[in-house]
Amino acid sequence: MNEQTHGRNVRFAYFGLVYLVLLWINAANVDFAAAAASGYASLLFLVNAFVSYNALYLLPALLLTWLVARPSLWRRLRLPRAAVWAPDVTAVLTGALTTLFFYANAKLHALYGMFINGFVINLLMTPGGIESLGGSGSSTIGFALIALAFFVGHAALFVALTFGARRLSSLPAGMRRLGRPLIVVLLLSILSDHSVYAYTSAVGNKPEMLELTEGVPFYVGTTARTLFKKLGFEVAAQDKSLRQQGGGHLQYPAKPLEFTKPEKPYNIVWLVSESWRADTLDPEIMPATWAFAQKAQVFTQHYSGGNGTRIGIFTMMTGLPGTYWEAFLKGRRGVPIIDVLRQQGYQMSFYTSAKFSYPEFDRTVFSQVPREQLHEIDAPLAGWEKDRQNVSDLLKFIDTRDPARPFFAWMFFESPHARYYFPPESVIRTPYRDDINYATLDRDELQKDIVPIKNRYLNAVHHLDGQFARIIDHLETHGLLENTIVVMLGDHGEEFMENGYWGHNSTFSDPQTRTPLILWIPGRTPAVHDRLSSHLDVVPTLMPLLGVKNPPEDYSSGYDLFSGRQRDHVVFSDWSRVGYKDADVKITLSEDVGPLGKRISGPHDEKLTPQRAQELFQSKQPQLVRLMQELGRFKQKSRHEP
Repeated sequence: MNEQTHGRNVRFAYFGLVYLVLLWINAANVDFAAAAASGYASLLFLVNAFVSYNALYLLPALLLTWLVARPSLWRRLRLPRAAVWAPDVTAVLTGALTTLFFYANAKLHALYGMFINGFVINLLMTPGGIESLGGSGSSTIGFALIALAFFVGHAALFVALTFGARRLSSLPAGMRRLGRPLIVVLLLSILSDHSVYAYTSAVGNKPEMLELTEGVPFYVGTTARTLFKKLGFEVAAQDKSLRQQGGGHLQYPAKPLEFTKPEKPYNIVWLVSESWRADTLDPEIMPATWAFAQKAQVFTQHYSGGNGTRIGIFTMMTGLPGTYWEAFLKGRRGVPIIDVLRQQGYQMSFYTSAKFSYPEFDRTVFSQVPREQLHEIDAPLAGWEKDRQNVSDLLKFIDTRDPARPFFAWMFFESPHARYYFPPESVIRTPYRDDINYATLDRDELQKDIVPIKNRYLNAVHHLDGQFARIIDHLETHGLLENTIVVMLGDHGEEFMENGYWGHNSTFSDPQTRTPLILWIPGRTPAVHDRLSSHLDVVPTLMPLLGVKNPPEDYSSGYDLFSGRQRDHVVFSDWSRVGYKDADVKITLSEDVGPLGKRISGPHDEKLTPQRAQELFQSKQPQLVRLMQELGRFKQKSRHEP
């Protein structure tokens, strides 16, 4: 057998083994037990989808290797004889990259319940995104070693097949010609998979079977409702009123804002913390903040507008659902409350221990703020060190301002962001993890070590309390609390496996979305409010105090928390989903409300039977339709848009 034929056989065997590695990596995402419990038909459907999709994942590597292996390519490009190694090198590199990608993808899914998507790509590509992950040196080294191990392992495998498996030359001719039959089998597998999906999706008789495919990375279902209807099948009704309203031009605010500058305008100090979950506001973890809260307005059932920093800060600064983020980013639109403050001559200064560029706040909510007023620290300091430095700079701004003019100070704290940052003197809970190595962290380790990891978080929140105290004490010492509004809240919460995940950005669970809200308004009697409130309500509550005459409906989807109006639901959103929560239910809807487009639980994430979930979903149709209409209320479609 000549070298060319031997090389082709080696590559054939190599990609066969790579395929087995892919099956092993991605099997961790798929719930085969649930499929078996659902019946043999469901199990067969899932296994077929899993097997065929893992073959599809290899197609780019196979096609590129096949192209490089064409002798005509060498002759046309007049490549040197050493180019005969190019197909083998291409096979090893593409095989290693493919398995490494899906290893990272599976790890992401295990920890956060998501596959690599637009959010992850945005995080990697946007300046400041990588830094926001909070990885340590050990994590970086770990990732580098894992990547190196993949490439070395694949190279060693290929070398072993080349020099230690000469038996490949004795393979029967039929075995060496398996390529075309395998392609036919793959096409038939894909056709049957998508035919079953299309049929089940159209008739709607077994949606739980389709849900099984959520564990298959990047699975795309096929729909053919019109075809099945023409063939005489009874097609399930489809409610298009629950689709999110996309497109359109931003028309915001709905009406120009009118205001009368107060005779004695309030100063405003707005303090936002990363990952500050609601139940940490207690006398042990945050004694200073707790004591201050007893003098202020505390909202105990407060929810962020999302489960991540982007939407959390966007919703609190605009009073709008996070679904408007893209329109603001595209139009470089700022927020009305800052427009009002600028027109009233406020001195303003903004501080972050992260980056204003990630998420893109410098191109959205703070896009109209002069760059010299946006302060971030470029030095390689820990999150707690940046918080301390920024607090010192904020206090200096207050001390050196023009006392004849009101001021607005805004700060974003980083201490409670994973890896959770704190100095030794802030330790109140032990044992705690010395470090969190993302490269080696897996679900089993999380389950085992979640208490030490959470203790690390609580120590970071205790450090946050000390920084809040520095600001409050400074305002009180200088007599500024008498005419300063103070806002204190988290961008979102943080989960510690209460519902199966760690961190945030994965679900709309209570631990990921509930945050404290403390409002200090001079002269207002202290009170604890147990009613539902949202980040969307913060701006509508502050605007009247700034002399704005417009009703909240002109510039927000929120309520003035002191107007007497009772909120009956809150809304969440993230990169591609919208959530609704009221006293009865929590519903998550994806962009395309199809058979996999909704998740239903109790209001505090309680599991429901399928029958009870469907009953609640049907009973909430009017509220959901109104929600979808609200998501598009500040967008105006052009004549050419449907």
